[in-house]
Amino acid sequence: MLVKVLRRLTLEEVEEQMKKLEKTYGMSFDEFEEQLLTTGRMEKSVDAYFRWARLVHAYRGYMEDGELHCVVEELRDFSLDELKAFTPKRFELLCALSNLRVESINDLARKLHRDVKNVYQDLKVLRKLRLLKLNRKRDKKIVPEVLVEEITFVTQ
Repeated sequence: MLVKVLRRLTLEEVEEQMKKLEKTYGMSFDEFEEQLLTTGRMEKSVDAYFRWARLVHAYRGYMEDGELHCVVEELRDFSLDELKAFTPKRFELLCALSNLRVESINDLARKLHRDVKNVYQDLKVLRKLRLLKLNRKRDKKIVPEVLVEEITFVTQ
């Protein structure tokens, strides 16, 4: 089943995609942009330019203020096993993380009146689907962060 996912990229994903574009075109973004603007030729992909510019803009914003804002829309073809991962409790976790401020997995479990071990297992499944990330803080606590902003199931 096709699923449209609107989600925020992680810093690692932004860096990885920028490196991939640098390797593909054999130059930095600034060189790519300069070449595109000075030659006026569209032999360089305009699509790639806008994608790369969005990544660079998000990365520079992160370097300036510590906040990363880079949202992508992905059309993913989930297998039956992946679709089974969307249980009511996991949807509840995603919604709760979108609305609550939590200090740790224990804090999240307490606020949802659920067992910590079960919450952690559900978080790992959602992380594998790239719908959230688990941040380890200096005090060794793991804080879940939701990445998904919208999920749409596409029926055919």
